Amino acid sequence: MTEFFDIASKTYDQDFTETHTGRLQRDLVWKYLDQRTAKTEPLHILELNCGTGEDAVHLAKSGHVITATDISEEMLKQAREKAADHGINHKIHLDRVDIKQIDSTPFDHRFDLVFSNFGGVNCIGQDDLKKFKANIRKLLKPNGALIMVIMPELCIWESLYFLTKFRPGQVFRRKKPSVMADVSGVKVETWYYSPKRLSKVFKPEFSRVKVKPIGFFSPPSYMETYIKRHPLLFKFISFMEQRFSRFGWQSTMADHYYIELEVR
Repeated sequence: MTEFFDIASKTYDQDFTETHTGRLQRDLVWKYLDQRTAKTEPLHILELNCGTGEDAVHLAKSGHVITATDISEEMLKQAREKAADHGINHKIHLDRVDIKQIDSTPFDHRFDLVFSNFGGVNCIGQDDLKKFKANIRKLLKPNGALIMVIMPELCIWESLYFLTKFRPGQVFRRKKPSVMADVSGVKVETWYYSPKRLSKVFKPEFSRVKVKPIGFFSPPSYMETYIKRHPLLFKFISFMEQRFSRFGWQSTMADHYYIELEVR
């Protein structure tokens, strides 16, 4: 798995971070994330699957102390460079950690918040979710929070895309037990979870605080070429996403959803 993400790291920012839809969706995540972390003392935050460090840099610039982890050393290398470019190396500790083996990683303190963006937890299979829950519970302080951005079992935009491509077998692909999803040209086994299903797994140790759609109106990033050709459409999509993507029920059909859980 490590070598797959090392390969993906070469074009990950180009394929997602710097795309129109990638930026739009990340801005929404930051909006909700900042609501949780603003007006507090500096938090100790553990980020899982940090990728190239976009979120770690944002959180560190907001005054928090970040332990950012990823399975890929190449992803971490880029994250290190971003932290240096922003002059915040002292606020971000980077460590190579496999999200599936987090219990074997010795952290020297507990965290106020554990955060995983854009499908990191979708790399965990159904049989391993309960183990993941137990490990996260041990890492969090009392009243600590777990915030994840997850890909649900259905995405309206994706289903319409496959219909227009005459690929009906792919319309409900997220409903399958697992899917070999494309991540910057690399196939990665992926599991999709609805908000209801994920909340049930994390009970009773965690209570659900908030669920918000991320990308109900905006399409997945692999439609970037189409979006670039239609700037007025993207302007309309951006308006709709910012103005109306606040209803929890949209989370079941968006590209991603933001879910905030709190230790009971």
